[in-house]
Amino acid sequence: MKPTSQSDYLKRIDRAIAAVAASLEEERPLPSAAALAAFANFSPFHFMRVYRALAGEPLGATVQRLRLTRAAHLLAGSLAPVSVIAGRVGFETPQSFARAFRQHFGLAPSEARNAIAEAPRAPEPPALAEAAIHIDVVALEPFRVVVLRNRGAYSKIDEAYGRLFAWMAARGALEAIAGLWGIPHHDRRDTPDEESLFDCCLAIAAPLDAAEGVTTKRIGGGRYLRHLHLGSFAQLDDAHDALLRGLLVSGQWQLRESPILHEYLDDPEITPEAQLRTHIYLPVESAFGATS
Repeated sequence: MKPTSQSDYLKRIDRAIAAVAASLEEERPLPSAAALAAFANFSPFHFMRVYRALAGEPLGATVQRLRLTRAAHLLAGSLAPVSVIAGRVGFETPQSFARAFRQHFGLAPSEARNAIAEAPRAPEPPALAEAAIHIDVVALEPFRVVVLRNRGAYSKIDEAYGRLFAWMAARGALEAIAGLWGIPHHDRRDTPDEESLFDCCLAIAAPLDAAEGVTTKRIGGGRYLRHLHLGSFAQLDDAHDALLRGLLVSGQWQLRESPILHEYLDDPEITPEAQLRTHIYLPVESAFGATS
């Protein structure tokens, strides 16, 4: 099996961008995230994270840029009213379109129509900083955890872990805790708080009966790329980007449909933020098809 190269991944991202651009050009509804994942031949499971890592911006920012670039072409090449153009490129109101246009291009749509003979050049996506990161390839045996799911703001996760520890304490099971883990189901930079899911997990040495919103399950199993992140928990999504961008495009590995795992090695109540250590586990399989 031929490994996937960096250029192959970027071509697949370009196909998703081209699908959005074609929909705007033809004034059709935009493809869903699942449809764009299919265009790019990515699994929907990790598509939003992979897209951000490789494109250098979230999918929503790309769509906004393409909408505004299309609007600029329409302003320069047609006499349609600004309010009509706003609707044609997907803005709900002329006011929201005018605000976005001015923020992006530095002038109002009406000013642009008077000032340009051709559409202004849209800014390029942010440049991707390259940094060397150290990884280990590990085989993580499945292990048992108790889980309390947090739905909502990331800032509430500490409270959720507190409830989970209290649940363990009420059962006299604190000594059974073998590790502190987390499963970030969404990228908090791109997900509204009310839709964000995060599983607070405690590894346990012996089974416990689920109750009061706490569940039990096994996590892990298979190969992972493990990176030791040093610093604030707020930077973990950026670290995901570096792993996806720097490692998956190497051609040796491809993502499995399994969640990213965090293993928290320090207590944030007694450890300075800059010294917090977190193992990030990225689920992978060999791009060559080998299983061992």
